[in-house]
Amino acid sequence: MWFIVKMKPATLAAAVLSVSLAGCATGPKTFDRAGLSSEQTAIVASKPVVIREDYRNLYEEGRRNEVLNLMEIGLKAYRTGDLDEARRSLDRARIIIESVYADDESARKARSIWYEEAEKDFKGEPYERAMVYLYLGLIFLEQGDYGNARASFIGGLLQDAFAEEEQFSSDFAALIYLAGWAALQMDSQQLARQHFTELQTFRPDAPLPNGDHNALLIVETGSSPRKLGDGVGHYQLVYRRGRNFTDVGAQWLNGDQWQTVYPMEDIYFQASTRGGRAIDRIVEGQVQYKESTRNIGTNLSSISQNSLLAGAGASAGGVLGAGFAAISLVSVAAQGMSAAANVRADIRYWQSLPDTLHIIPVSAEPGQQVTIRFLDANGQPIPGMTDTAEFRFDGRGRGLALATSQRP
Repeated sequence: MWFIVKMKPATLAAAVLSVSLAGCATGPKTFDRAGLSSEQTAIVASKPVVIREDYRNLYEEGRRNEVLNLMEIGLKAYRTGDLDEARRSLDRARIIIESVYADDESARKARSIWYEEAEKDFKGEPYERAMVYLYLGLIFLEQGDYGNARASFIGGLLQDAFAEEEQFSSDFAALIYLAGWAALQMDSQQLARQHFTELQTFRPDAPLPNGDHNALLIVETGSSPRKLGDGVGHYQLVYRRGRNFTDVGAQWLNGDQWQTVYPMEDIYFQASTRGGRAIDRIVEGQVQYKESTRNIGTNLSSISQNSLLAGAGASAGGVLGAGFAAISLVSVAAQGMSAAANVRADIRYWQSLPDTLHIIPVSAEPGQQVTIRFLDANGQPIPGMTDTAEFRFDGRGRGLALATSQRP
């Protein structure tokens, strides 16, 4: 016999909502880790301490996190000056990325399947893939291979344009600048002019190289942008600026004078925008843009604004705003049930990336040591926070030095 129980609409809605939320509270899925073979154990033990744990993760986590672990290994190795390890790891990551994110029909078909997979292998967001090409290009520069360096920077710009099955104009200023620098070393003045003209669209005050400059100084500050799951069921992806860092600017000691290293790229800005438009969140592989503004703040124009922007980034697009309170509980519950059937947002991210890249062309000597100090949001030096980098020159008379606040 069926009994019909009459309930007030609000009570019914609350009951439905509680059921739907209960269905969403199972937590993220855990994945098994493979055991290491004796050969793999020996390889892990042979690696420098700074990348040893990442190598262990590479073997234990397998294909699902292969690209992510290769990214971590490659960047950390590059910072220590191990170009062979860095190039090998980043190139492996690049090859896997291009199997899905190439500009051809077969890759487009792969992407259409890709977004339907609930437990996909990590390939990175557009900004992360672009950074693989950027660091590979820097390695090519150090090895005097300017043609491949420029090709790598152009490849990074292509990855920057790929996003959620749409293509956007690329605004990755650091890649444009570095492509121009590589073109100069190839003695292609016309290509260099094209790149630097495009650069001035985004960075009109960027310091352009002249005939006296034979090296680049690159400085990393801050910590990587973060990805977080948001909304009912955590199936929405949102971006936040990195946490627990105070360094937003950098200066280098040129003789007895401290000079600013130009802030060329805000990596968080690249993560949280598409074609300059601010992202509110990404739902099921599709971008939803902020309604209130078409642009998002960047920490490049004035480092004194960084703390404010970081705070804004930490609050915008978080929990659903008060304006949604008018939606009925029944409707919210229905959305919750739908969310429970959707894939949770992929919040894995490249944790060793910086927040900002600073670049300046300089005149240097092979083996020259340069001292870097890091600045806070008020433009003041951070006590005890410095780095020393060496200009490594290729066989063709051009040098590069990388300084970072993330030195192990």
